[in-house]
Amino acid sequence: MTKPNRLGAALAAVSLAAIATACAGPGSSGPRSASIFGGKVDTSNIGFATRAQSALAANDLNAAVSLAEQAVENSPRDAGFRALLGNSYLASGRFASAESAYEDSLSLVGSQPQIILKLALVQIAQGKNEEAKSLLAMAQSVLDPADTGLALALAGDPQSAVAVLEPAARAIGADSRVRQNLALAYAFAGNWDQARVVAAQDVPGDQLDGRIQQWMALVNPARASDQVAAFIGIQPAAGDPGQPVRLALNKVDATRQAVAQPIEVPQAPVEAPPAVAVVDLPPPAVEPVAVAAAEPMPAPLPEPVAAPEPAPVAVAAYEPVPAVEASPIRQARPALSPAAVRLAEPVAKLRRASLSKSHAGKSGAVVQLGAFSSRDRVELAWSRVTSKYSMLRGYTPVSARFDSGKGTVYRLSVKGFESDRDARLLCESLKRSGRACFVRASSGDAPVRFASR
Repeated sequence: MTKPNRLGAALAAVSLAAIATACAGPGSSGPRSASIFGGKVDTSNIGFATRAQSALAANDLNAAVSLAEQAVENSPRDAGFRALLGNSYLASGRFASAESAYEDSLSLVGSQPQIILKLALVQIAQGKNEEAKSLLAMAQSVLDPADTGLALALAGDPQSAVAVLEPAARAIGADSRVRQNLALAYAFAGNWDQARVVAAQDVPGDQLDGRIQQWMALVNPARASDQVAAFIGIQPAAGDPGQPVRLALNKVDATRQAVAQPIEVPQAPVEAPPAVAVVDLPPPAVEPVAVAAAEPMPAPLPEPVAAPEPAPVAVAAYEPVPAVEASPIRQARPALSPAAVRLAEPVAKLRRASLSKSHAGKSGAVVQLGAFSSRDRVELAWSRVTSKYSMLRGYTPVSARFDSGKGTVYRLSVKGFESDRDARLLCESLKRSGRACFVRASSGDAPVRFASR
Protein backbone atom coordinates (compact mmCIF):
# COMPACT_ATOMS: atom_id res chain seq x y z
CA MET A 1 0.00 0.00 0.00
CA THR A 2 1.50 3.32 -1.03
CA LYS A 3 1.58 6.24 1.35
CA PRO A 4 -1.13 8.90 1.09
CA ASN A 5 -0.02 11.79 -1.09
CA ARG A 6 -1.24 14.96 -2.77
CA LEU A 7 -1.31 15.90 -6.46
CA GLY A 8 -1.17 19.60 -5.73
CA ALA A 9 -0.31 21.99 -2.92
CA ALA A 10 -2.74 24.54 -1.51
CA LEU A 11 -3.58 27.58 -3.63
CA ALA A 12 -1.38 30.63 -3.22
CA ALA A 13 -4.18 32.87 -1.99
CA VAL A 14 -5.14 32.11 1.61
CA SER A 15 -8.86 32.50 0.96
CA LEU A 16 -8.83 30.12 -1.99
CA ALA A 17 -6.70 27.64 -0.08
CA ALA A 18 -9.49 27.35 2.45
CA ILE A 19 -12.03 26.93 -0.32
CA ALA A 20 -10.00 24.17 -1.93
CA THR A 21 -10.11 22.27 1.35
CA ALA A 22 -13.84 22.76 1.79
CA CYS A 23 -15.03 22.42 -1.80
CA ALA A 24 -12.68 20.13 -3.69
CA GLY A 25 -14.07 16.85 -4.93
CA PRO A 26 -13.49 13.50 -3.31
CA GLY A 27 -9.80 12.66 -3.38
CA SER A 28 -8.85 16.03 -4.82
CA SER A 29 -6.86 18.16 -2.39
CA GLY A 30 -6.80 15.85 0.61
CA PRO A 31 -4.62 12.79 1.08
CA ARG A 32 -4.85 10.29 -1.75
CA SER A 33 -4.51 6.57 -1.27
CA ALA A 34 -3.25 4.02 -3.72
CA SER A 35 -6.75 2.61 -4.15
CA ILE A 36 -7.86 5.36 -6.51
CA PHE A 37 -4.81 4.75 -8.68
CA GLY A 38 -5.58 1.10 -9.30
CA GLY A 39 -3.46 -0.38 -6.50
CA LYS A 40 0.26 -0.91 -6.09
CA VAL A 41 2.31 -0.45 -9.24
CA ASP A 42 5.34 -2.55 -10.12
CA THR A 43 7.96 -0.14 -11.45
CA SER A 44 10.63 -2.63 -12.50
CA ASN A 45 11.29 -2.84 -16.22
CA ILE A 46 7.85 -1.75 -17.37
CA GLY A 47 6.62 0.62 -20.05
CA PHE A 48 6.81 4.39 -19.97
CA ALA A 49 3.05 4.77 -19.54
CA THR A 50 2.79 2.52 -16.48
CA ARG A 51 5.83 4.19 -14.94
CA ALA A 52 4.19 7.59 -15.57
CA GLN A 53 1.09 6.34 -13.75
CA SER A 54 3.28 5.20 -10.84
CA ALA A 55 4.99 8.62 -10.75
CA LEU A 56 1.60 10.34 -10.60
CA ALA A 57 0.57 8.14 -7.69
CA ALA A 58 3.82 9.07 -5.91
CA ASN A 59 3.24 12.79 -6.67
CA ASP A 60 6.49 12.90 -8.69
CA LEU A 61 4.98 15.21 -11.30
CA ASN A 62 8.13 16.02 -13.28
CA ALA A 63 8.85 12.32 -13.76
CA ALA A 64 5.21 11.66 -14.67
CA VAL A 65 5.29 14.30 -17.41
CA SER A 66 8.63 13.13 -18.80
CA LEU A 67 7.58 9.46 -18.89
CA ALA A 68 4.16 10.21 -20.38
CA GLU A 69 5.79 12.31 -23.09
CA GLN A 70 8.08 9.40 -23.96
CA ALA A 71 5.09 7.05 -24.10
CA VAL A 72 3.32 9.36 -26.56
CA GLU A 73 6.46 9.85 -28.62
CA ASN A 74 6.83 6.08 -28.97
CA SER A 75 3.11 5.50 -29.72
CA PRO A 76 1.80 8.80 -31.11
CA ARG A 77 -1.56 7.39 -32.19
CA ASP A 78 -2.49 5.84 -28.83
CA ALA A 79 -5.39 7.89 -27.46
CA GLY A 80 -4.98 6.37 -23.99
CA PHE A 81 -1.35 7.50 -23.75
CA ARG A 82 -2.32 11.01 -24.81
CA ALA A 83 -5.04 11.06 -22.13
CA LEU A 84 -2.40 10.01 -19.59
CA LEU A 85 -0.16 12.83 -20.81
CA GLY A 86 -3.02 15.31 -20.38
CA ASN A 87 -3.58 14.06 -16.82
CA SER A 88 0.13 14.48 -16.07
CA TYR A 89 0.10 18.06 -17.36
CA LEU A 90 -3.10 18.86 -15.44
CA ALA A 91 -1.69 17.46 -12.19
CA SER A 92 1.28 19.80 -12.75
CA GLY A 93 -1.04 22.79 -13.22
CA ARG A 94 -0.13 23.16 -16.91
CA PHE A 95 -3.53 23.91 -18.39
CA ALA A 96 -2.46 24.85 -21.94
CA SER A 97 -0.37 21.70 -22.31
CA ALA A 98 -3.20 19.58 -20.91
CA GLU A 99 -5.59 21.13 -23.43
CA SER A 100 -3.36 20.10 -26.34
CA ALA A 101 -2.97 16.54 -25.05
CA TYR A 102 -6.69 16.08 -24.39
CA GLU A 103 -7.61 17.48 -27.82
CA ASP A 104 -5.19 15.07 -29.47
CA SER A 105 -6.64 12.14 -27.52
CA LEU A 106 -10.19 13.09 -28.52
CA SER A 107 -9.11 13.56 -32.13
CA LEU A 108 -8.13 9.89 -32.11
CA VAL A 109 -11.15 8.63 -30.15
CA GLY A 110 -13.99 11.06 -29.54
CA SER A 111 -16.13 8.96 -27.17
CA GLN A 112 -14.25 9.60 -23.91
CA PRO A 113 -16.66 11.47 -21.59
CA GLN A 114 -14.18 12.09 -18.76
CA ILE A 115 -11.56 13.44 -21.18
CA ILE A 116 -14.21 15.73 -22.70
CA LEU A 117 -14.99 17.06 -19.22
CA LYS A 118 -11.31 17.55 -18.36
CA LEU A 119 -10.79 19.39 -21.67
CA ALA A 120 -13.66 21.74 -20.82
CA LEU A 121 -12.20 22.38 -17.35
CA VAL A 122 -8.72 23.26 -18.64
CA GLN A 123 -10.32 25.58 -21.19
CA ILE A 124 -12.24 27.30 -18.40
CA ALA A 125 -9.01 27.63 -16.42
CA GLN A 126 -7.53 29.56 -19.37
CA GLY A 127 -10.56 31.83 -19.76
CA LYS A 128 -11.81 30.04 -22.89
CA ASN A 129 -15.35 29.93 -21.56
CA GLU A 130 -17.21 29.96 -24.88
CA GLU A 131 -15.22 27.00 -26.20
CA ALA A 132 -15.82 25.13 -22.96
CA LYS A 133 -19.56 25.83 -22.97
CA SER A 134 -19.87 24.66 -26.55
CA LEU A 135 -18.04 21.44 -25.70
CA LEU A 136 -20.21 20.85 -22.62
CA ALA A 137 -23.39 21.38 -24.64
CA MET A 138 -22.27 18.88 -27.26
CA ALA A 139 -21.42 16.23 -24.66
CA GLN A 140 -24.20 16.91 -22.15
CA SER A 141 -25.94 13.59 -22.85
CA VAL A 142 -22.86 11.57 -21.83
CA LEU A 143 -21.72 13.63 -18.82
CA ASP A 144 -22.80 13.58 -15.19
CA PRO A 145 -25.31 16.48 -14.78
CA ALA A 146 -23.65 17.46 -11.49
CA ASP A 147 -20.31 17.83 -13.30
CA THR A 148 -21.86 19.62 -16.27
CA GLY A 149 -23.69 22.10 -14.05
CA LEU A 150 -20.66 22.92 -11.94
CA ALA A 151 -18.50 23.33 -15.04
CA LEU A 152 -21.06 25.70 -16.58
CA ALA A 153 -21.08 27.76 -13.39
CA LEU A 154 -17.27 27.95 -13.46
CA ALA A 155 -17.49 28.97 -17.14
CA GLY A 156 -19.53 32.03 -16.19
CA ASP A 157 -22.97 30.71 -17.13
CA PRO A 158 -24.73 30.12 -13.78
CA GLN A 159 -28.21 30.36 -15.30
CA SER A 160 -27.55 27.40 -17.59
CA ALA A 161 -25.92 25.64 -14.64
CA VAL A 162 -29.12 26.07 -12.60
CA ALA A 163 -31.20 24.78 -15.52
CA VAL A 164 -29.08 21.60 -15.63
CA LEU A 165 -28.77 21.08 -11.87
CA GLU A 166 -32.34 21.76 -10.70
CA PRO A 167 -33.87 18.66 -12.37
CA ALA A 168 -30.92 16.57 -11.21
CA ALA A 169 -31.34 17.80 -7.62
CA ARG A 170 -35.05 16.93 -7.64
CA ALA A 171 -34.49 13.46 -9.10
CA ILE A 172 -34.97 10.42 -6.90
CA GLY A 173 -31.69 9.44 -5.34
CA ALA A 174 -30.03 12.84 -5.77
CA ASP A 175 -27.14 13.25 -3.34
CA SER A 176 -25.70 16.18 -1.43
CA ARG A 177 -23.10 16.86 -4.12
CA VAL A 178 -25.78 17.67 -6.67
CA ARG A 179 -27.61 19.95 -4.23
CA GLN A 180 -24.45 21.75 -3.15
CA ASN A 181 -23.41 22.27 -6.79
CA LEU A 182 -26.86 23.79 -7.35
CA ALA A 183 -26.44 26.03 -4.31
CA LEU A 184 -23.09 27.23 -5.62
CA ALA A 185 -24.63 27.91 -9.05
CA TYR A 186 -27.23 30.12 -7.34
CA ALA A 187 -24.39 31.91 -5.54
CA PHE A 188 -22.54 32.47 -8.82
CA ALA A 189 -25.79 33.89 -10.24
CA GLY A 190 -25.93 36.39 -7.38
CA ASN A 191 -28.98 34.77 -5.78
CA TRP A 192 -27.59 34.35 -2.28
CA ASP A 193 -30.99 33.72 -0.71
CA GLN A 194 -31.58 30.68 -2.90
CA ALA A 195 -28.00 29.55 -2.35
CA ARG A 196 -28.62 29.57 1.38
CA VAL A 197 -31.94 27.70 1.08
CA VAL A 198 -30.41 24.85 -0.94
CA ALA A 199 -27.15 24.68 1.01
CA ALA A 200 -29.10 24.43 4.29
CA GLN A 201 -30.49 21.04 3.24
CA ASP A 202 -27.10 19.43 3.88
CA VAL A 203 -25.00 21.94 5.84
CA PRO A 204 -25.60 22.26 9.61
CA GLY A 205 -26.99 25.65 10.63
CA ASP A 206 -24.00 26.62 12.72
CA GLN A 207 -21.72 26.13 9.69
CA LEU A 208 -23.93 27.72 7.03
CA ASP A 209 -22.57 31.26 7.39
CA GLY A 210 -19.03 29.98 7.00
CA ARG A 211 -20.00 28.16 3.80
CA ILE A 212 -21.56 31.32 2.35
CA GLN A 213 -18.43 33.34 3.15
CA GLN A 214 -16.28 30.77 1.37
CA TRP A 215 -18.44 31.04 -1.73
CA MET A 216 -18.23 34.84 -1.69
CA ALA A 217 -14.45 34.54 -1.94
CA LEU A 218 -14.73 31.91 -4.68
CA VAL A 219 -17.02 34.06 -6.85
CA ASN A 220 -14.26 36.63 -7.50
CA PRO A 221 -10.92 34.79 -7.75
CA ALA A 222 -7.67 36.55 -8.61
CA ARG A 223 -7.25 34.33 -11.69
CA ALA A 224 -9.64 32.27 -13.81
CA SER A 225 -7.52 29.20 -13.11
CA ASP A 226 -7.93 29.46 -9.34
CA GLN A 227 -11.52 28.20 -9.34
CA VAL A 228 -10.75 25.13 -11.43
CA ALA A 229 -7.59 24.45 -9.44
CA ALA A 230 -9.56 24.60 -6.19
CA PHE A 231 -12.02 21.94 -7.31
CA ILE A 232 -9.42 19.60 -8.78
CA GLY A 233 -6.95 20.09 -5.95
CA ILE A 234 -3.90 21.29 -7.87
CA GLN A 235 -1.71 24.38 -7.99
CA PRO A 236 -1.53 26.35 -11.27
CA ALA A 237 1.97 26.37 -12.72
CA ALA A 238 3.79 29.69 -12.80
CA GLY A 239 4.61 29.09 -16.47
CA ASP A 240 3.63 26.58 -19.12
CA PRO A 241 5.94 26.03 -22.10
CA GLY A 242 3.23 24.01 -23.85
CA GLN A 243 3.27 20.48 -25.17
CA PRO A 244 6.49 19.82 -27.13
CA VAL A 245 6.03 20.32 -30.86
CA ARG A 246 7.43 16.88 -31.59
CA LEU A 247 4.41 15.35 -29.82
CA ALA A 248 1.73 17.28 -31.70
CA LEU A 249 -0.71 14.94 -33.41
CA ASN A 250 -1.00 17.26 -36.42
CA LYS A 251 2.78 17.07 -36.88
CA VAL A 252 2.58 13.28 -37.07
CA ASP A 253 -0.29 13.48 -39.54
CA ALA A 254 1.49 16.09 -41.66
CA THR A 255 4.55 13.85 -41.95
CA ARG A 256 2.41 10.92 -43.07
CA GLN A 257 0.57 13.06 -45.61
CA ALA A 258 3.83 14.33 -47.07
CA VAL A 259 4.96 10.84 -48.04
CA ALA A 260 1.54 9.53 -49.11
CA GLN A 261 0.31 9.60 -52.67
CA PRO A 262 -2.26 12.39 -53.16
CA ILE A 263 -5.87 11.49 -53.74
CA GLU A 264 -8.51 13.67 -55.29
CA VAL A 265 -10.81 14.21 -52.34
CA PRO A 266 -13.18 17.16 -52.60
CA GLN A 267 -13.55 18.43 -49.05
CA ALA A 268 -16.37 20.88 -49.64
CA PRO A 269 -19.86 19.39 -49.23
CA VAL A 270 -21.52 18.62 -52.54
CA GLU A 271 -24.68 20.40 -53.48
CA ALA A 272 -27.67 18.62 -51.98
CA PRO A 273 -30.45 17.48 -54.35
CA PRO A 274 -33.62 19.57 -54.13
CA ALA A 275 -35.72 16.53 -53.17
CA VAL A 276 -33.56 15.55 -50.20
CA ALA A 277 -33.98 17.50 -46.99
CA VAL A 278 -30.68 18.00 -45.22
CA VAL A 279 -30.99 17.78 -41.46
CA ASP A 280 -29.96 20.92 -39.64
CA LEU A 281 -28.54 19.80 -36.32
CA PRO A 282 -27.46 22.85 -34.31
CA PRO A 283 -25.67 22.32 -31.01
CA PRO A 284 -28.20 22.03 -28.18
CA ALA A 285 -28.60 25.10 -26.05
CA VAL A 286 -29.56 24.99 -22.41
CA GLU A 287 -32.38 27.46 -21.81
CA PRO A 288 -32.14 29.38 -18.51
CA VAL A 289 -35.04 29.15 -16.11
CA ALA A 290 -36.66 32.57 -15.80
CA VAL A 291 -39.53 33.02 -13.32
CA ALA A 292 -40.19 34.93 -10.15
CA ALA A 293 -37.26 35.42 -7.80
CA ALA A 294 -37.34 33.65 -4.46
CA GLU A 295 -38.37 35.49 -1.29
CA PRO A 296 -35.44 36.48 0.96
CA MET A 297 -34.58 34.17 3.83
CA PRO A 298 -34.96 35.53 7.35
CA ALA A 299 -31.45 34.42 8.33
CA PRO A 300 -29.04 37.34 7.60
CA LEU A 301 -25.73 36.95 5.83
CA PRO A 302 -22.59 37.39 7.97
CA GLU A 303 -22.19 41.02 8.93
CA PRO A 304 -18.42 41.36 8.25
CA VAL A 305 -18.75 40.25 4.63
CA ALA A 306 -20.60 42.38 2.10
CA ALA A 307 -22.54 40.40 -0.48
CA PRO A 308 -21.57 41.07 -4.12
CA GLU A 309 -23.92 43.20 -6.17
CA PRO A 310 -24.20 41.59 -9.63
CA ALA A 311 -27.07 42.30 -11.99
CA PRO A 312 -30.22 40.56 -10.73
CA VAL A 313 -30.79 37.11 -12.17
CA ALA A 314 -34.31 35.71 -12.32
CA VAL A 315 -34.39 32.04 -11.42
CA ALA A 316 -36.98 29.62 -10.19
CA ALA A 317 -37.56 29.16 -6.48
CA TYR A 318 -36.03 25.85 -5.50
CA GLU A 319 -38.35 23.49 -3.63
CA PRO A 320 -36.35 21.42 -1.14
CA VAL A 321 -36.59 17.66 -1.43
CA PRO A 322 -38.56 16.49 1.64
CA ALA A 323 -37.11 14.40 4.44
CA VAL A 324 -33.45 15.16 3.75
CA GLU A 325 -31.23 14.99 6.82
CA ALA A 326 -28.32 17.39 7.18
CA SER A 327 -24.91 15.90 6.39
CA PRO A 328 -21.57 16.91 7.94
CA ILE A 329 -20.05 19.87 6.15
CA ARG A 330 -16.96 17.86 5.28
CA GLN A 331 -19.17 15.58 3.17
CA ALA A 332 -21.78 18.05 1.88
CA ARG A 333 -19.98 20.37 -0.50
CA PRO A 334 -19.90 21.40 -4.15
CA ALA A 335 -17.63 19.00 -5.98
CA LEU A 336 -16.74 17.36 -9.24
CA SER A 337 -17.25 13.61 -9.43
CA PRO A 338 -14.35 11.38 -8.32
CA ALA A 339 -13.80 10.36 -11.96
CA ALA A 340 -13.45 14.02 -12.96
CA VAL A 341 -10.71 14.80 -10.43
CA ARG A 342 -8.88 11.47 -10.68
CA LEU A 343 -5.69 12.17 -12.60
CA ALA A 344 -3.70 8.96 -12.10
CA GLU A 345 -6.03 6.53 -13.84
CA PRO A 346 -4.58 3.04 -14.34
CA VAL A 347 -3.11 2.80 -17.82
CA ALA A 348 -5.24 -0.23 -18.66
CA LYS A 349 -8.41 1.70 -17.80
CA LEU A 350 -7.35 4.69 -19.89
CA ARG A 351 -6.64 2.48 -22.87
CA ARG A 352 -9.95 0.61 -22.52
CA ALA A 353 -11.79 3.92 -22.49
CA SER A 354 -9.99 5.00 -25.67
CA LEU A 355 -10.58 1.82 -27.66
CA SER A 356 -12.81 2.14 -30.71
CA LYS A 357 -16.14 0.44 -30.06
CA SER A 358 -18.63 -1.05 -32.48
CA HIS A 359 -21.58 1.30 -32.99
CA ALA A 360 -24.96 0.05 -34.19
CA GLY A 361 -27.34 2.86 -33.25
CA LYS A 362 -30.56 3.40 -35.18
CA SER A 363 -30.36 7.18 -35.70
CA GLY A 364 -31.05 8.36 -39.25
CA ALA A 365 -28.14 10.82 -39.08
CA VAL A 366 -24.90 10.19 -40.95
CA VAL A 367 -21.58 12.03 -40.88
CA GLN A 368 -20.40 12.75 -44.41
CA LEU A 369 -16.64 12.63 -44.89
CA GLY A 370 -16.34 13.48 -48.58
CA ALA A 371 -17.59 12.92 -52.13
CA PHE A 372 -15.59 11.17 -54.87
CA SER A 373 -15.65 10.58 -58.58
CA SER A 374 -15.89 6.78 -58.41
CA ARG A 375 -16.75 3.93 -56.08
CA ASP A 376 -13.13 2.76 -56.13
CA ARG A 377 -12.05 6.09 -54.71
CA VAL A 378 -14.64 5.76 -51.93
CA GLU A 379 -13.05 2.49 -50.86
CA LEU A 380 -9.55 3.94 -51.02
CA ALA A 381 -10.64 7.04 -49.08
CA TRP A 382 -12.20 4.90 -46.34
CA SER A 383 -8.98 2.92 -45.95
CA ARG A 384 -6.94 6.10 -45.59
CA VAL A 385 -9.31 7.99 -43.34
CA THR A 386 -9.62 5.11 -40.87
CA SER A 387 -5.86 4.71 -40.72
CA LYS A 388 -5.66 8.36 -39.71
CA TYR A 389 -8.77 8.64 -37.51
CA SER A 390 -9.15 5.41 -35.53
CA MET A 391 -12.37 6.71 -33.93
CA LEU A 392 -14.16 5.97 -37.24
CA ARG A 393 -13.44 2.25 -37.22
CA GLY A 394 -16.38 1.40 -34.99
CA TYR A 395 -18.91 2.92 -37.39
CA THR A 396 -20.38 1.52 -40.60
CA PRO A 397 -19.13 3.16 -43.82
CA VAL A 398 -21.97 3.97 -46.22
CA SER A 399 -22.09 5.49 -49.67
CA ALA A 400 -24.72 7.06 -51.91
CA ARG A 401 -24.62 8.09 -55.55
CA PHE A 402 -25.55 11.69 -56.26
CA ASP A 403 -26.11 13.16 -59.72
CA SER A 404 -25.70 16.90 -60.07
CA GLY A 405 -25.21 19.38 -62.87
CA LYS A 406 -21.47 18.96 -62.47
CA GLY A 407 -21.56 15.18 -62.83
CA THR A 408 -21.93 12.10 -60.67
CA VAL A 409 -20.23 11.78 -57.32
CA TYR A 410 -20.26 9.09 -54.64
CA ARG A 411 -20.63 10.21 -51.04
CA LEU A 412 -18.69 8.58 -48.21
CA SER A 413 -20.34 8.75 -44.78
CA VAL A 414 -20.58 6.77 -41.55
CA LYS A 415 -23.67 5.65 -39.66
CA GLY A 416 -24.44 3.80 -36.42
CA PHE A 417 -25.27 6.66 -34.06
CA GLU A 418 -27.63 6.38 -31.12
CA SER A 419 -28.79 9.98 -31.64
CA ASP A 420 -28.24 13.05 -33.79
CA ARG A 421 -26.24 14.52 -30.91
CA ASP A 422 -23.78 11.62 -31.08
CA ALA A 423 -23.30 12.28 -34.79
CA ARG A 424 -22.54 15.94 -34.09
CA LEU A 425 -20.12 14.97 -31.33
CA LEU A 426 -18.14 12.74 -33.69
CA CYS A 427 -18.05 15.41 -36.39
CA GLU A 428 -16.83 18.02 -33.90
CA SER A 429 -14.02 15.68 -32.85
CA LEU A 430 -13.03 15.22 -36.49
CA LYS A 431 -13.07 18.96 -37.14
CA ARG A 432 -10.79 19.61 -34.16
CA SER A 433 -8.22 17.37 -35.80
CA GLY A 434 -8.57 19.06 -39.18
CA ARG A 435 -10.96 16.72 -40.99
CA ALA A 436 -13.87 18.32 -42.88
CA CYS A 437 -17.27 16.72 -42.27
CA PHE A 438 -20.92 17.56 -41.77
CA VAL A 439 -24.03 15.88 -40.44
CA ARG A 440 -27.04 15.15 -42.64
CA ALA A 441 -29.99 12.81 -42.90
CA SER A 442 -29.46 9.45 -44.52
CA SER A 443 -30.62 9.56 -48.14
CA GLY A 444 -30.11 6.37 -50.07
CA ASP A 445 -26.90 5.56 -48.20
CA ALA A 446 -26.01 1.86 -48.32
CA PRO A 447 -23.11 0.01 -46.67
CA VAL A 448 -19.91 0.15 -48.68
CA ARG A 449 -19.10 -3.17 -50.36
CA PHE A 450 -15.36 -3.68 -50.36
CA ALA A 451 -13.74 -5.56 -53.22
CA SER A 452 -12.23 -8.92 -52.25
CA ARG A 453 -8.44 -8.94 -52.18
